[in-house]
Amino acid sequence: MKNVNKSREASAKFKPVKADTKSFLSRIELLLIRNERILFYSLCIICLLFSFFLFNARVSEGNDDSLYIEAGYNYAHNFAHYSYTTNAPLYPLFLGGLTALFGINLFIFKLFSLVFNFLGLIFLYKAFRGRIPYLILFTVCFTVAINSYFQYFASQTYTESIFLGMQSLFLFYFFKILDKIDADEDIANRKHLPLWLINAGLVFLLIMTRNAAVAVFPAIILFFIFIKKYKYILWIIGSYLIFKIPYEIIHTLLWKQKDQFSDQSKILFLKDPYNPMLGNDDVSGFISRFFTNIELYLSKRFFQILGFFSENSVDINIVWALIVIILIVIGFIKAMNSGNKALFFSVLYMSSLVALTFIMLQARWDQPRLIMIHMPVMLIAILFGIYQMVKKSSYAQNILVFICLTILTSCFISSSKKSAVNIPIVLKNIKGDKFYGYTTDWRNFFKLSEWCSGNLPDSALVASRKASMSFIYGNGKKFFPVYKVVALDTTTGYSNPDSVLNYFKRNKVTHVLLASLRRDPNKADGNVINTLHRMIEPIAQKYPNKLLLIHQIPAPEDPQIEPAYLYKIDY
Repeated sequence: MKNVNKSREASAKFKPVKADTKSFLSRIELLLIRNERILFYSLCIICLLFSFFLFNARVSEGNDDSLYIEAGYNYAHNFAHYSYTTNAPLYPLFLGGLTALFGINLFIFKLFSLVFNFLGLIFLYKAFRGRIPYLILFTVCFTVAINSYFQYFASQTYTESIFLGMQSLFLFYFFKILDKIDADEDIANRKHLPLWLINAGLVFLLIMTRNAAVAVFPAIILFFIFIKKYKYILWIIGSYLIFKIPYEIIHTLLWKQKDQFSDQSKILFLKDPYNPMLGNDDVSGFISRFFTNIELYLSKRFFQILGFFSENSVDINIVWALIVIILIVIGFIKAMNSGNKALFFSVLYMSSLVALTFIMLQARWDQPRLIMIHMPVMLIAILFGIYQMVKKSSYAQNILVFICLTILTSCFISSSKKSAVNIPIVLKNIKGDKFYGYTTDWRNFFKLSEWCSGNLPDSALVASRKASMSFIYGNGKKFFPVYKVVALDTTTGYSNPDSVLNYFKRNKVTHVLLASLRRDPNKADGNVINTLHRMIEPIAQKYPNKLLLIHQIPAPEDPQIEPAYLYKIDY
């Protein structure tokens, strides 16, 4: 096994199959190299086209993106007295700047997400160009460009787009450190301080964008230990502190709030994030989370993102997860043996973030976006491992080409089908029909939220199950969030009516928005998210005169299909 710290023997640059072998892979590489510029511009155009085809002009039903927008609004209007600690704060701060300039403008917010997504793709290409085979490089880049999941989140106000952009930028600049190491250049000096500061600054921004990115430090430290460049550990940590210390001082003096990890860590340690009474998880609970998440994300979400499984599939199979893990490990070993420091570090970085994510996150939060941001490096590692295994066999080389074409074809077919459905929706949204594309339950909920902003006094505070979403379609009106049933009677599953009234009165709630949001988004079967229902129904039974129906959508004379009701509380 070659030692990755032998910089004269090992290079971060990829050494392709020699052209004089006349092998299938070498001919493909030569073809791709000769047409690299055309392929690159095609990549950019195709990415922009699918960004439009799959553009989503609405907020998602997931709620988290709305929370970021509401947090941005709070920063814009109350900067000195507001600090966002639910998740990492950078993206809400960024949205706060946009809100100060443009107000709550979904199109502007989403346009910047598209920019981050596009830049992420460009720097992914630039980072790995010349470090892996062009067949793998273009397969992964075109997969990202046409993939429906990447393009969906490219037009959402989640953190995925901005994180992908900064992640690619970080890899691009960290690889510059690797190039200097391969050139036997000692970079532990003032001359190279700008390079260290750029990398440390990007690490700081990554962590400020996503809490799980704190795992980048173990990855960097392990990498420098592997290549026996111990003093560089001090340089990256010292450079990071140049950003971190001033931020913490400003944060403490200005906001006097907890750090970005405090609130989320409390939730993550709970056995049930929606029932704190169950207490915190123990070691066995976190181990169980880790293996359950492996099954969920590597045997289901991984293949859904590539278009091989239906996005509605709930099937998991540990065999598929093991295959993915084995292939990534093979790619990691092959990168290490070939001296490909760039890929070696990339897999180490990706594995660190994924491991922390799988350990900490509740399995019930099973969402494709949590693994999607790591898919490019995963695919590069898998395809590189296969490349190294088949490159000496003229027959086996066809296997790699077949796999690359299959991935691209699967993503293209999946995205094309979704584009055909989405294009009429986005055209209607752009023309002004902002509710078009939502199911009836959401349309009624949003329309009533909008009605509240135009017909209730500013002093009115409306309780809503999806308060941040009501806030957006309520034109910035504040709503009171209700995420769980309070004063729950475990026997009946309903609240104590007097306790609920006291709870609402204590929080100055004047109204309640009762919607018919579906439990299963694809089924209008009457099963709704009933958090508020279980709090309001006991009040209606014991004190029928305390809840006054103010407005409803649809109107009383129209068919009551998944209606939304607004009640005033008469204390």
